[in-house]
Amino acid sequence: MKLDRLYQQPTSLPSGETAVANEHIPRHVVFAALLVGLFTFALFAPTWSHRMLYWDDDENVLQNPLVVQPVVAGLRQIFTAPFSTDYYPLTYISLALDHFVWRGHFFGYHVTQTLLHGANAFLVVLLVWRWTGTIGVALLAGAWFAWHPVQVETVAWIAERKNVLGTFFFLLAWLAYLRGGNPRWRLASVGLFVLAVLSHALVIVMPVLLIAYELCLRRTSVPEVVRRTWLFFVPAALAALMRVFGHSESGQLVASFHSFGEGVLTMTKVVGEYLSSLVWPVGLSNHYTERGVTSLTDTGFLIGVAWIVAWMIAAGRSRWALFAGVWFVVALAPVLQVVPHPTLRADRYLYVAALGSFVLVALLLEKNRRLIAVVGPVSAICLAALTLARIPDWRDAKTLWSDCVRKNPRSAVGYYSLAGCAVMEKGWPAAEQFLRRTIELKPEFAEAHERLGGVYLMEGKKPEAREELERALVLNPQLSEARHNLMILEQHRE
Repeated sequence: MKLDRLYQQPTSLPSGETAVANEHIPRHVVFAALLVGLFTFALFAPTWSHRMLYWDDDENVLQNPLVVQPVVAGLRQIFTAPFSTDYYPLTYISLALDHFVWRGHFFGYHVTQTLLHGANAFLVVLLVWRWTGTIGVALLAGAWFAWHPVQVETVAWIAERKNVLGTFFFLLAWLAYLRGGNPRWRLASVGLFVLAVLSHALVIVMPVLLIAYELCLRRTSVPEVVRRTWLFFVPAALAALMRVFGHSESGQLVASFHSFGEGVLTMTKVVGEYLSSLVWPVGLSNHYTERGVTSLTDTGFLIGVAWIVAWMIAAGRSRWALFAGVWFVVALAPVLQVVPHPTLRADRYLYVAALGSFVLVALLLEKNRRLIAVVGPVSAICLAALTLARIPDWRDAKTLWSDCVRKNPRSAVGYYSLAGCAVMEKGWPAAEQFLRRTIELKPEFAEAHERLGGVYLMEGKKPEAREELERALVLNPQLSEARHNLMILEQHRE
């Protein structure tokens, strides 16, 4: 049998696992996928009343010069003058279209966000059906993907438009790739992948995932795998270089750990926390306070090791378990500190990474029809309920950061952000209290000293204001607001 014919008919895999690459998806599969997408859209409709969070979405959306100008006039600048450290022109075009249609009303931005997430749920069902040929597995994995509460961060936060949009093109690229050995579909897949990386850099892992798919599930020969996937590495490499360059320019390429060993131990713990949150999604937060791990006896590290060992044992028995494990690790690789990154853990990083795990569990349940008939719907309903309970935490900045410090009492970022909310409300005593707590947790936080100096200035506490502003400039001489407020103090002295 010629290798290209693998794209023309089902391919049997061990343990009853199936990969389907027919030209046409049955109507009942499309209809079922559409139902999942529509329910997903309705499930996240409560986000439409949410306010701006002033956590990147003010700067990246409503104050972004590439977004607020007319779309046609701004196209050239969008592609040639990146606003932030990342190059996401299609994301900015999407936001610019929202600005044109909705004129800054956040309701419209949220409608677009939920539409994209609903579309992604639809595409996931189709993709999983292509992978497995089983409608029950496709529906269950699609529902878990779309309704899991870890996805709330990506859908409810407008600054994560890049994630839902990039994933949309990523999933389309996968579906085009699976259509067969026809060069036109392969080029279409590469083209859609280019659109994905122009929306979000984290999808650059697709070429490696394609290789894993070909080797683990199709058992394609290595030379043929290279022939099928090499072209995908060109846009992936360019996007990776641009991301590294952008983060280097912004000063974000600073090592988060004191040693390589500490980094390995800490990120093993984080991987375990990610997997635990998929199984037991409680205590989710928009900001996690991850501490470095230096001991092999650390409980979090041992939990991470237990997860990895269990997965390795499963991978030895099932090709799908192997593929799901590779999918999870590779999809997370860009944020596992392979390249230094300031955020060690965030729910949004699971948006794509969780999919392989969901498919694997659905396949295991599918072996027992009675089990999947009971566990499947009940688990999906429970996840939807948890998502409905999680969505209100994102309704505005004060609610979000209050939830953060309640779950993570040592979150300096959380208290600093609450101080920002208090400043907007001109609640100076509350702002002072939050900033004092911030500095107590993170004494070298220059921006917190700067903000506290400004609060003292508003309260008329000039000596305290001077002390905090001078301390801020010692920590970071580039803080312009601290310099400005010191000038005000000098003028008042005169």
